[in-house]
Amino acid sequence: MGNEKMWSSVMTPTFLFLSFFSVGLPQNPGSATDESDNYPPFWDQINGDIAEFPVQNNKTIIDPWNYLDRLQMYKILITQSNKYFAGFGQNNTGRYSEPPNSSICAYEAGGPGCISINSGWGGITFYMIVISFLAAIESEFLTNLPYEVELISREEYRSNFCYSIVECRATYPRVMDAANQYYQYLQSRKIVSIIRDIPKYDTDEDTVIFYMWKLHRTAVEAGQLKFSDISFYSSETERDFTKDFILAIEFCEDARYRPYFESSAEFLVGFPHRLLTDQDHHILTSSFSVREKALLNSVRLISKVNGITDGKTHEDRDLPVLFSSLMSA
Repeated sequence: MGNEKMWSSVMTPTFLFLSFFSVGLPQNPGSATDESDNYPPFWDQINGDIAEFPVQNNKTIIDPWNYLDRLQMYKILITQSNKYFAGFGQNNTGRYSEPPNSSICAYEAGGPGCISINSGWGGITFYMIVISFLAAIESEFLTNLPYEVELISREEYRSNFCYSIVECRATYPRVMDAANQYYQYLQSRKIVSIIRDIPKYDTDEDTVIFYMWKLHRTAVEAGQLKFSDISFYSSETERDFTKDFILAIEFCEDARYRPYFESSAEFLVGFPHRLLTDQDHHILTSSFSVREKALLNSVRLISKVNGITDGKTHEDRDLPVLFSSLMSA
């Protein structure tokens, strides 16, 4: 196992973790990668170095709609964040593909291709990965960049996305602010000891988890407003599952769930291995594992309970908000 996998016991920024582990590309029989099921597809083919991106006219060029480019952005943020968590202690689906579950934007010439502009998951995770990456540059969390970074934009749904710090700051200031708070907190941490050449920072676990989940929720909320239309999904059942899953994660956020790598990977074992069809609405076939059925039924139950109360308690308070209050008591 390479050094890039040595962080499997530390906490990972969950807004990034969930983005790739829940919507990785469909398995490609011709792929020669050998990463474990606990890592996103093609993880071993990138090294988390911004120098790997092409340079044109003294600018680093990144295509956020290319799977490997977005994965590289993710790995860069993970690599830069890991040192602050040293003191703490198989879901390859087609949800980035062109609906309905076609091979377009999935694999090209035996390797990972693009992320479909029509993918609801791909759109929502854009706010988590791409805007977080730009915020990391803005806050100077990512330093010593050899060149200015330029993102390749798409004309489709152009108003739904932002491709520069200035554009994202103007259009999605709440997401940028939340990301900056997270990165600035990490930057403010001091080294308190060094064990086996590994520095330990005075990172407060509760504080960093608060900022982490705040960023996750802010990004998801921004994305949901843009990608709630059923046309972005191959079926109404898939659309409903997406909403149910995001609601369940909201409860995890309110519970200040500790997003350690191994526990998060275990949590996502039950994520359905393929896009859901309308035939899956009433009966889940034997193609789904016990863990998958458990997760699907669990998030559906949470949604039903939330729906029965119309999202409200007898005190007319949002159910997730009340849950958050109870968890904080």
